[in-house]
Amino acid sequence: MKKENYILNTINEIKKVLQKNDYRRKRYNKDVEWFEDRKNIFEGNIIRIAIMGITSSGKSTLVNALLGEKILPMAIRPSSSIIITACKGENRQATIYFKDKKPQILEGINLNEEIIGEYADESKNPNNGLNVTQIDIKTPYFLLDENIHIIDSPGLDAWNLENHEKLTLEILLPTIDICIFLTTVKATSDEANIEKIKIVDEKEKQIILVQNMIDSIEEKIGRNGIVEEDKSIILKKHKKRAKNLLSQGTKKSESFEVIQISALNGLKGIINRDKELYESSNIQGFIRAIETCISNIIPEINVKRAGSIEERINGIITTDTEIVNGNDAETIEVLKNVKVRDINKFAEDFQNAQEKILLKIKEIEEVISNTINEISSSPAEELQSYLDIVDKINNKNLYIESDILNIVKECEKRKNEIYEKLNLDTRFEYSLSGIESKNIDLKHKYEEKTLLFKKEGVLNKGKRLLSNIFDREWGYKEVEYDEKVVDKEATIDIAQNVCNQNNIQYLNILKEWSTQSNKSINVFYDEVSKRAEEYEEKKKQNIEIYDIEDVNKNLRNFKDILIKLKPYEENGLELAIDREQCDAPESVSYSISKVQYNIYKLSNEIFEKNYLLFGNYIKERSIEKIKQETTEIFWTWDMDSCKEFVSRVFGIHLNEQECEVIEKEGIYSLNNVIIVYDLCRNKFDFYTSLKRIKEKPYNMFIIFNGIQIGNSKKQILESMSLNYFIKNNNNLMINLVIDSWKVFINANNIKELLLDVSSLKNNIISKFNNVKDGYILINSKNPIYNMALIEGQENDNFIISDYRDIKEILFGNQLCRGTEEKETLEEILSYFLNKGNDTK
Repeated sequence: MKKENYILNTINEIKKVLQKNDYRRKRYNKDVEWFEDRKNIFEGNIIRIAIMGITSSGKSTLVNALLGEKILPMAIRPSSSIIITACKGENRQATIYFKDKKPQILEGINLNEEIIGEYADESKNPNNGLNVTQIDIKTPYFLLDENIHIIDSPGLDAWNLENHEKLTLEILLPTIDICIFLTTVKATSDEANIEKIKIVDEKEKQIILVQNMIDSIEEKIGRNGIVEEDKSIILKKHKKRAKNLLSQGTKKSESFEVIQISALNGLKGIINRDKELYESSNIQGFIRAIETCISNIIPEINVKRAGSIEERINGIITTDTEIVNGNDAETIEVLKNVKVRDINKFAEDFQNAQEKILLKIKEIEEVISNTINEISSSPAEELQSYLDIVDKINNKNLYIESDILNIVKECEKRKNEIYEKLNLDTRFEYSLSGIESKNIDLKHKYEEKTLLFKKEGVLNKGKRLLSNIFDREWGYKEVEYDEKVVDKEATIDIAQNVCNQNNIQYLNILKEWSTQSNKSINVFYDEVSKRAEEYEEKKKQNIEIYDIEDVNKNLRNFKDILIKLKPYEENGLELAIDREQCDAPESVSYSISKVQYNIYKLSNEIFEKNYLLFGNYIKERSIEKIKQETTEIFWTWDMDSCKEFVSRVFGIHLNEQECEVIEKEGIYSLNNVIIVYDLCRNKFDFYTSLKRIKEKPYNMFIIFNGIQIGNSKKQILESMSLNYFIKNNNNLMINLVIDSWKVFINANNIKELLLDVSSLKNNIISKFNNVKDGYILINSKNPIYNMALIEGQENDNFIISDYRDIKEILFGNQLCRGTEEKETLEEILSYFLNKGNDTK
């Protein structure tokens, strides 16, 4: 009996024994049906692989690469909470499943990115208004084997979707075999990723940690254009950090592998039939890692399958023994640990859980009601108290949502235990609607106020004395201004609307979850009832002792064979991943002439000089807005990116020792420039230092990862230290600096990136109404892109004539050297042109 076929062979042998004659065929017909069903499932040998990861890590791009064409929309904004599966099929087709109508099949020209986007993209199907539950895509060009199903799960890090990601992890994980945890080479959300990896590891799932977007890595340039670190060295550093994530987040990190890829280059290589580009993407290394991982988990899967067969054999033998001995014990309960009363208890607990969730929803209503009363009874001028009110209600909602999640989590755990005891497959039970709750935003309005300024001169001084006596405004001049105050009525309306929307959302979630759980409960009862019927049918039949004893004897032999073979499978040699093949390709070194080097050095000097001019311009603009001299402050979560930007804009080159100090202490001052590292190790002294420098006038640069826009929003808007620093500082101009911009140029997504960052900027201005509006910039080697960005942002009414004039000037600049620069500049300028037209 071959190792890989021993379960199927055992099933065939069991069926022969159970169908040896007419008596056996009649007596064991239900058992034969069960074994036949299991055989079909095992022959299909479906392996479910979920791609999980932070929003904008390139999940859809990776799935498209595996599909061999661009079918899924590849937006950087979070998609709606719709499960998408991909696998190999004879025909190219997609099936759209709905809650309230029959599935729709897309084929031929109707199966494309635009049409799929109508269902799967949050921007086109907001809040899943079309009630889509799942999209299954099949294509003959799929790069993996027929038995592998890829599941593109909802993003795990979308801003304001924290509870959705927790539900995703708790409900989806039990249904999969392998988790591909997708992040990016320049991810700055290590702490959040470790927590998610821990959850995956707790569910005892195999993990492949994939660092995407190796195409975004650029060599590290030092002074005089010297390459300090090439791409291969930088990638090795990122890989080492990823392995550290696995060691912190899993119990057996040595069993899991880190793979570095460029999903975008893989897809482009396939579409354009560019073999060199495809090979550089390392998609083949990724596929080999999946195949090796499957080889390693097959023994574990076979052990579970063998266990289910043993269990059925035990049931047959126990039933026959009871009947032959004339025992009238309870029917199916003696065959399984799960009894009807256990299912009754689960159904009762589930009912209680629903009632608890309803009470939690009412708590949200009470919080909103109390907030409305508090807003109504407070003076409109007390701006800070309103910020506190808004924060309080939003934080209270998060606590209540957390309680709801814990209730769901406990029920899901109990449900999965019953599935396992009844030997039922949970892997195709996943379905989940979104849980995006709304936050309350503070609304403002402007009221006309008057300030009195003293008039110069002795006569006016006398008038002011008389004005105090006669309650007049003599000796003063009036200056009108607009004061920003809270719009109480608008805020109350929003609070009420948010309450209503959240209630509807939670009730919909409760309804969806109830439908799924009730379906599971019915499955449990049906299974127990079916086994009871089988027992009763056997009990009514004649007892042919010879056949029954012969069947039982053979079944015991099969069980012994399964028991002996199980350790063989469990202890089978793991196939180690060929790390050299799975690693991203190394950079190639080659010699260049002295003339070539001098030209290269000269071009870098041009970049450096222009960037210093650019930095001085930004500084001057901050002084104009704040009306006094400012200090430059750089706030970051990634020291490498910050170090790069500071050197470009102000010519300050930090060495390794200085970076180590910053990463430890969090704050470092040098040449009237302050660098703040939000993830520093010494948090206590960090806050003390922040307090000392808090009140100065600043020109602030917040440097963040543009790829992970969801996580960046959380970092910026929820950072306690940043919030503390910005709060009440009226002499502060904020500039947003996008790092990892190269990916968006490669993917032609610059416009969408700017749209999302503009939204982030509006959120910051709304939350911190005291700050001065700065610029959106990018951390690029070439300053020409930031020149275009500033031109676009300083022209409020950007019209076609501005577009043409600025484009002509930028295209004529010596920094605009090639096709990529021209295409990117055109994308940036056209974004502002469209924005200007939209605001008219």
